[in-house]
Amino acid sequence: MSSALPVAHAPEQFDHWSSRQTHQAVWRIAWPSVLTFGLMTTNSILDRIFVGQLGRDALAAVGVGGQILFITVSAAMAITVGTTAIVARFTGAQDTDDAAHATGQSIGLGLIIGILSTVVFYVIIDPMMALLGVRGEAARQCHAFLTYALLGLAPGNVGAVISAAFRGLGDTRSPLKVMLFANLIHMCGDWTLMLGHWGCPRLGLAGAGMAASSSMFASLIVYLALVRRSPLRECLRIGSLIPTPAWSWRILRIGIPAAIAAVVRTTSMLGFTSVLARTPEGINALAALPIGMTAESIAFMPGLGFSVAASALVGQALGARSPNHASRLGWASAYQGVVVMSLMGLLFYVAAVPFAGLFTRDPSVLRIAVSYLRIMAISEPMLAFGMILTGALQGAGDTIRPTVATAISFWLLRLPLAWLLALHLGYGSSGAWIAMACTTIVGGLFAIALFRDGKWMAREV
Repeated sequence: MSSALPVAHAPEQFDHWSSRQTHQAVWRIAWPSVLTFGLMTTNSILDRIFVGQLGRDALAAVGVGGQILFITVSAAMAITVGTTAIVARFTGAQDTDDAAHATGQSIGLGLIIGILSTVVFYVIIDPMMALLGVRGEAARQCHAFLTYALLGLAPGNVGAVISAAFRGLGDTRSPLKVMLFANLIHMCGDWTLMLGHWGCPRLGLAGAGMAASSSMFASLIVYLALVRRSPLRECLRIGSLIPTPAWSWRILRIGIPAAIAAVVRTTSMLGFTSVLARTPEGINALAALPIGMTAESIAFMPGLGFSVAASALVGQALGARSPNHASRLGWASAYQGVVVMSLMGLLFYVAAVPFAGLFTRDPSVLRIAVSYLRIMAISEPMLAFGMILTGALQGAGDTIRPTVATAISFWLLRLPLAWLLALHLGYGSSGAWIAMACTTIVGGLFAIALFRDGKWMAREV
């Protein structure tokens, strides 16, 4: 395993860190995470390029199917956020035994939730598509994709839990290695099963679903091998893997609010998709949405990496009983991320046309995707603050207040504003993108206020 595992620092060591040491600590954990999310984004981009060869209906189907799948990711967050916070706190306190036991409990919970989610979503695929207004060929292809992609939920959940535990340790290189391997499996699956190369049948989006689930199984195998060589190796003992009520509640009371926040974002996006489907652009707007989000994800992947660093370091500093330095680590993570994301946003504003053109040759879809990128680029600095400081709050175990802020900005602002601008006032998809940008700015302001008040320092995990 990577040598990046931290040594928990005593409070006086934390308190005497210079500004340079603080920023270096952030960067050491952030850069592998940035690369990991970069690989995730690359995987998504290549996936969209491959799917684009199947036509507009396939692009729209994958966009809707991806949003439905993200609801399951939200459920997994009920475990992963709590896992990172608790493991980080125990790492700061130099308590490896409890860190390993917490990881084992989380793995057991992840497996249970993954199996239950698979069953539930198989039942509600068709009603959800009808609710979203997806019909015809796009609905048929979305169903084919989800039928196979859902098989990867359980192994994906367990892998996500192990990744979260590694992040709590401060090891962000192991998830990077696994992501590289998983991407190779996924892309080979797309090339062979979806597009029908190397003597395989052309299965379309059914093949894309098979490729996605296969990569989840493959990555879990690698994660299990890595965890056996880590300080968390005892987590794989049967006694640790069977969830107990006390430990389950300890993990879930931190993670459930974060999962609710993710569900809020996802359901808001589903509602947002419903608004888009009713604009004059219709299917073109639906096809442009995943293109714009995939392209924009390159701009905010550094924010995700610095959010991971903030979560791990804030949790470790609190475990070492150094709340003042936890605050400095959170702000240092945010400032670094804001600089990088602002530059990326500027790049995509300037290069919106050629970048969106990688994913579609349809001029109507291209025009709408370019509009998305240029409007959202303006909100990138506040997106960085929102993502990274929310990660810092999660590392401290403070997840309820950010969830309330998310519900306000997404449900009470985004959806009504999108309806008002896109449909009532007739601005179409451009009005919807403006509503998204406003939500992003408000979310960043909320995160700044919550982290600045310092109440998270007293949070027990």
